[in-house]
Amino acid sequence: MPSQLAASRTLELILRPLTPLHVWSGRRLLMGLDVVRRGGNLCFVDIERLPPEMVNQLYSTPAEQIPRVLEKYSAQLPCRLEVKFTGFLPPKAQILELNQYVVPGSTLKGYIRTAVLYLMLKAIGEKGLAEALRRGVNLDEKPKNVAQGLEAEFFRAPRPGGEGGFVDSFQSLLVSDPGVVVDPRCLVVSEIRVVELLGRELKRIASQYALLATCGELKYRVSVRAPGKSAVSNIARPLREHFKDIERLRVLEEVDLIKALRDFGCYILSKELERVKSFKDLAGYADMLEDLHRRYCSKPSDCVVARIGYSTGLTAKTVLGVVKEADPQLYQEVRSLMERSLHHTWDELTIKLVETPRGLVGLGWCELCVH
Repeated sequence: MPSQLAASRTLELILRPLTPLHVWSGRRLLMGLDVVRRGGNLCFVDIERLPPEMVNQLYSTPAEQIPRVLEKYSAQLPCRLEVKFTGFLPPKAQILELNQYVVPGSTLKGYIRTAVLYLMLKAIGEKGLAEALRRGVNLDEKPKNVAQGLEAEFFRAPRPGGEGGFVDSFQSLLVSDPGVVVDPRCLVVSEIRVVELLGRELKRIASQYALLATCGELKYRVSVRAPGKSAVSNIARPLREHFKDIERLRVLEEVDLIKALRDFGCYILSKELERVKSFKDLAGYADMLEDLHRRYCSKPSDCVVARIGYSTGLTAKTVLGVVKEADPQLYQEVRSLMERSLHHTWDELTIKLVETPRGLVGLGWCELCVH
């Protein structure tokens, strides 16, 4: 498309953790093999830099004895990362590895997509919302495709003719990976507690160890590059069948991304506060959430509250909260479908918490500021 027909705008966003956050790399690291103790630190072993003589010894060592060999040479092992840790870790604990970018651009883009969908759903009014949800949610689809119709209504258009596939509005949104990585001093290994909310009591049912980011800054370039307003009228007649494609690619030109992020962030904040405020053991967390609401939701500013990453719950990752409010029956139908598919309870009956100097708090709260 000729450049004079393209419209663009760019934001610089800075993400700062407010509570520990984690985006999983996809790897589970084994204590005693991938991670070893070194004094008061945990050494994340750099396998590619092991001395040849140590590699040769490990090759001739039975698998079950390898942790002992690594422990013997722990002072000599090359570390790709060292993290302070003075607590207890079971000998064969698994640690979820943090993504190399901490929060990659793709994760931030997915969060923006959910926030924009939330904004659009709330803008169509109560009656229109219920109708849109019924049109867009197809319970005959596979679980991962149940809401494809809903996204299609707002963001997608089929390519014309025999091209196949779809044009998606978010093809026009470009989100860079962060240009500044978090200082290693901001990284900690912590236990994520899975707690069931029962009445007014907390019941601990499971736990998982993970490498978490607790401070620092991540900087992103967020660009919307879409066909300009004159594109549709200026394209050649044979290409006018692409009208819907171009209109879909222009959707984000009309969206206030900061408003979408603010509204969605404040919504999930209020929902989390509702869940935890009646639990005495989470009083400190509830106070923190109320403080965040005063800071980010009482008046517009250049910073918004967000919740991103692992163990942040369905409300922060989907628009199911909107479904539950607008059409409780549809929500129950979706929930039943997911439970049959996944063979476990599918609802926010549990909460994931991590211990901090402020007490137990939820993961993934952060601020996003326009720079």
